[in-house]
Amino acid sequence: MDKIIKKSLIVMLTLIVAISGCRKEEFDAYYGRPENLADPIYQQLQAMGNFTNFLSCVDKAGYKQTLSSAGSWTVFAPDDAAFATYLKASNLSGIDAVDEELAKRIVRYSMIYNGESVERLGYYLGTTGGWDENNSNTAFRRRTVYYDFVQDGKNPLGRDIKIINANRNGSFLATDFNNKNIPYFFSAYMGRNGLTEADYKYFYPNSSYSGLNVGPANIVADKKDIIAENGVIHIVDRVLIAPLSIDQYIQTKADYSDFNFIMNKFASYSANNEVTRTYQVLTGKTDSVYVKLYNSTLAFSPNNENYLKINANDVNDAQQASYSIIVPNNDALRAYAKSVLLKYYPVGTKLEDLYLLNTGILSNFLNAHLYNRTLWPSKLSTTTNPLVANIDLNANADISDRQSLSNGFFYGSSKVLKANIFHTVFGHAYLDPKYSLMVRALTLEGYDLSLKLPSSRYMFVMVSDKVLASMGFSYDAYLPRTPIRYNGTDGRVLLRRILQSHIIPLDGSYVPDLSGTGLLKTMGNEYVKYSAGRLISAGTQDSLELSRRSIRIDSVRSSTVGNGLAANGSVVYTNGLLSPSSLTIGNHIALYATTAASPYYKYYQYLFNSALFNKTTGDVTGVSLGLNYTFLIPTNTAIDAAVAAGLLPASPTSTAQSDITNVTRFIQYHILKNESNPSIAIIRKSTSEGNGEGTHETLYKDQDGVQNVLRIADNSATGFTVFDNKGRTARTILVNSNVLSDRKLIHQIDTYLNYNY
Repeated sequence: MDKIIKKSLIVMLTLIVAISGCRKEEFDAYYGRPENLADPIYQQLQAMGNFTNFLSCVDKAGYKQTLSSAGSWTVFAPDDAAFATYLKASNLSGIDAVDEELAKRIVRYSMIYNGESVERLGYYLGTTGGWDENNSNTAFRRRTVYYDFVQDGKNPLGRDIKIINANRNGSFLATDFNNKNIPYFFSAYMGRNGLTEADYKYFYPNSSYSGLNVGPANIVADKKDIIAENGVIHIVDRVLIAPLSIDQYIQTKADYSDFNFIMNKFASYSANNEVTRTYQVLTGKTDSVYVKLYNSTLAFSPNNENYLKINANDVNDAQQASYSIIVPNNDALRAYAKSVLLKYYPVGTKLEDLYLLNTGILSNFLNAHLYNRTLWPSKLSTTTNPLVANIDLNANADISDRQSLSNGFFYGSSKVLKANIFHTVFGHAYLDPKYSLMVRALTLEGYDLSLKLPSSRYMFVMVSDKVLASMGFSYDAYLPRTPIRYNGTDGRVLLRRILQSHIIPLDGSYVPDLSGTGLLKTMGNEYVKYSAGRLISAGTQDSLELSRRSIRIDSVRSSTVGNGLAANGSVVYTNGLLSPSSLTIGNHIALYATTAASPYYKYYQYLFNSALFNKTTGDVTGVSLGLNYTFLIPTNTAIDAAVAAGLLPASPTSTAQSDITNVTRFIQYHILKNESNPSIAIIRKSTSEGNGEGTHETLYKDQDGVQNVLRIADNSATGFTVFDNKGRTARTILVNSNVLSDRKLIHQIDTYLNYNY
């Protein structure tokens, strides 16, 4: 029985082995490595025979297994000839002199994720990891395997600490290794973007341009796109080494120590438990690791190897763009700080003091030199920056240091870029601590944006903190929604009105000669008079004290750059403030009608007793608050003539309905509506809104409901002419005209206007 069982088992085992053998042959045939599959990257380079130095570095860097097994990599491999050149230039005796750290900088920087042909390297690899077919030849960088881990650094107190660089602008993500990117310059990309050989040679003057360049190297034309089991090989004629970041490079250069000093004022160091644990496990050391973060007010973090990361899932946005920075050397920066940044501060004030006194000045200075876009040499003068009107630099004469760094282009300059915020009319207030409240108010209301535009011209009348304080204004940082206070209450509305009175748009290149006489329209569509070195607003004009009816002009200055006119106008320093009027139009007219000899006296008698006038408030029915109107007031003699013509009753107090109606019509016909434009002034120097000539609606409507009009003509420095419906003409009397009111103008005319057809 046992013999039978043993024989049966032998037969069964034989069958199992036979069946298994057949299945293995089938498995290998289906799943086994194809005979025609190319060898892995490491083995192919080894077989070529002239990559011994590079493979030695691969071994030292610990990447032999990676490049010998599954994966997908692009490798820019330098041959032995390239290494011979590199070793000689680096004064290294041979490949044995290359230590492990240097080997890692070479190998890991020569490797990028995903095996790509030259053609596909020009495609943007989108958020899904697939090629964007609509964006061919839009990429010129790829993320390499190389990244800096923990490094030696110093905290603000000068103590030695372990740091790791930020990998976001203003933040840090522990799962992102902040890999450095490698640039390449292919003909298709260069042509599409209007770039030439000169753009490449600008950064790599000792390299030849072939249109197949990777950093300073060339891809050997007939040795590209070598397919391997685990990626693609491109043979290059130079050894590629991971360059420094912008932040790292500036720290190594004494010529930029002042700029670096300012940058470091915006750096902070935050302990990171996750990175600390990793570091301690890998090294066996007990140091804590701090993330070096730059303040988010900067345009970008100079130590961030990634790009903007607007889309959190886009790990590849650095393929299409990089940062750029223009750094002035110490001599240029020190001269500029003295003449501009510290101009209004006491002698002896330093930039480090300025960080405490007005941090914004330094952040705006830095941001004027930071570009979160690729700034190509040939486009240096045409690339825009919201903070700088133009890059007034000669790419050759003014730039002595040009670097293509791991996270962007670096330009070392002998000049400082002139930021709009400093070199426009706004700069005088912004840089001067005596005008901090006005600056805060302008910024709160958004008026600073207009004043900083070099293309828009203004006369900017300055108001000091001292003057605003004397008026009852203050700033309370603990009330962010209503920080501007007026005698303890929300003063924002009043201050907005005041600010508008001090911002005067100018036409073209004209800047008024304030020693003469004229009228200027403000941003708030009101008017300010100037005469013999003094300024007058509706509010100052109301003063009962003669000395307060105008404010003295102490000086007029250009911007902080150049000679002659300001970059976008002129700045006026005064001893006071151009206040708006608190009087209603009726009460304003009353000021010029106090006696029978006053120029508006008889007109005011009819207005005061009319159905249109509110005797309590001084308002006139139909005349809306905050809108522009022009009042035409006949002389006393002209009022008598209107009475004689039957247009007005003999007595202003008549209660007859027909008399009341005629008075109403007469007054309405002498008021022009200017809701969409400022009031009609006698010719002024700033005429962008026109000189008022043409037809204008009055408040008067006839029995058919038709709005009656008047025509203005011949507006000149001596006055203008008014035509009524009867063809009558009236001429303004200059001495009693251009009287300022609450967004209204009052003119006296030499005769009445007939409202009848």
